[in-house]
Amino acid sequence: MIKIATKEPKVKGDSWPLYQRLFTYTKPYRHFMLLCLIGFIIMASMEVVMAKMMEYFVDGLTTRDKQLIVFIPVAVVVARIIHGVGTFCGNYFISRVGLGVVNDMRKALFAHLVALPCSFYDARNSGELVSLVIYNIAQVTGSVTQAVKIVLRDGFTVIGLLAYMFYLEWKLTLVFLIMAPMLAGLVSIASRYFRRVSRSMQVTMGDISHVTNEALQGYKLVKSYNGQRYECERFNKASNENTRLSTKYERVSALQGPIYHTVIAINLALILFLILLFWQDSPGAALSYITAAAMIAKPIRQLSSVNEVIQKGLAASESIFTVLDMEKEQSTSSEQKTLDVSQGQIDFHQVSFSYGEKRALNNFTLSIQPGQTVALVGQSGSGKSTLISLLLRFYEPQSGHITIDGQPINAVTLQSLRAQVAFVNQQTTLFNDTITANVVYGSAAEIDAQSLHHAADNANAIDFIEAQELKFDTLIGEAGDRLSGGQRQRLAIARALYKDAPILVLDEATSALDNESEQLIQEALETLQQGRTTIVVAHRLSTIEKADVIVAMQDGNIVETGSHQSLLAQQGYYASLHAKQFEG
Repeated sequence: MIKIATKEPKVKGDSWPLYQRLFTYTKPYRHFMLLCLIGFIIMASMEVVMAKMMEYFVDGLTTRDKQLIVFIPVAVVVARIIHGVGTFCGNYFISRVGLGVVNDMRKALFAHLVALPCSFYDARNSGELVSLVIYNIAQVTGSVTQAVKIVLRDGFTVIGLLAYMFYLEWKLTLVFLIMAPMLAGLVSIASRYFRRVSRSMQVTMGDISHVTNEALQGYKLVKSYNGQRYECERFNKASNENTRLSTKYERVSALQGPIYHTVIAINLALILFLILLFWQDSPGAALSYITAAAMIAKPIRQLSSVNEVIQKGLAASESIFTVLDMEKEQSTSSEQKTLDVSQGQIDFHQVSFSYGEKRALNNFTLSIQPGQTVALVGQSGSGKSTLISLLLRFYEPQSGHITIDGQPINAVTLQSLRAQVAFVNQQTTLFNDTITANVVYGSAAEIDAQSLHHAADNANAIDFIEAQELKFDTLIGEAGDRLSGGQRQRLAIARALYKDAPILVLDEATSALDNESEQLIQEALETLQQGRTTIVVAHRLSTIEKADVIVAMQDGNIVETGSHQSLLAQQGYYASLHAKQFEG
């Protein structure tokens, strides 16, 4: 049984463990981190040198020492060049770390997303997931790159300047540090606010992505029903909410700067007052001390602003790690075997399944013999498509089990199970790629041109493919929009034919075809079905008249089974469905 992790990540609400986990992704780039560290240490040391130059400058001004007159300008230029080299190394290499981390996280997140069970997607919209991969990952860049850059660059600068100030006058420096508890309190208050608002902003970004995806993918429906105004209202509502939260965020962010500068200015004024009263060293040393105290204000301000960047990144990391902590569709187990299909017999044993409180299958039992074509018919909601989903293990039965050639499908690997089944569903899925890429999708890297042509021919798709200028290399557009509905579905059938699996599942696979194409495809499918076990789900009963067994379903139960003629002769449920479809 596949289990889905529903609990929140262990680190939720605890910034340091969350940041530690985020930083595990930097391990492959630790050499870049080391170069960044060296660069910012060099840069910070040059800040101290510039403060020291003020002392030499005043001394040179008072003594007119020729050596100082020459030394000071040269030293300033050299210091700034070294400062620039250190800044470049620090900024560039931390960017390399950030880009690498984001790339690795993005790939890991996407790989995990496609491995999650169907129930995960049932509970979320596509816009939310797109926002997770694009917007939330981008926020992580701030935590990894921008925040670390500020912490290292400005942190080393503050440490260097403070050390220099302690060296000159430690008592005054202790007075200067009285602002530390005040700043720490402000940072703590802001942290909680930024984290909370950032989470809400991410939710609204998911809403924006969701509305945008739906409106743009369904543009034909929007236009045909004059739904532009409705879609604009949906989009505006989501966008306005995001703007409202962003405004709250920026208001607090903008307020931080003036408050921090005011606290620092008060301390600096106190230092000036004390220097004027008690300073006993040279005027040059006093100016150097004041310069260092003034220079430290900017990096302290930058360090205070790093909090909002970190909180954005941590809120984004929280949502990403929540998904990464969910169990995949199938965990690796030494007990799982590879499915070996020698005959193709499929047995459903007392299978039950519910969607929430709605019962879809109720102790369903059915045996499909090797090579048989079994058709499932019934009204919508009777459990036909659910049966297919359970066979492919998109979901797990709540009770009962399914076997193929006597092998329980929950005891074999998903990859081997799905490799033995060619599936065509009623919702045709095509990709913005060539016809060839869509037909051979999921198959081996080496394309069999003969099998490709044969599959397209049997699916009655070869005529319209050959009519294209680039033939099999033709790009079909997003979701195959450059093709007609029937052409799209024929490509999906060609994909199943190319796979050449021993079990064939057709879930209303001919629903979008015109009568002529349907007749030709039915002939091709009859040839394909020879020697294969086939399950057909169909609303159009004309497509399954030649099935070996027709299973009529209602409310998750089998009502009748038999051939087309025998079921009509019974004048029961199947006959009534047939009469309704063909009356008039």
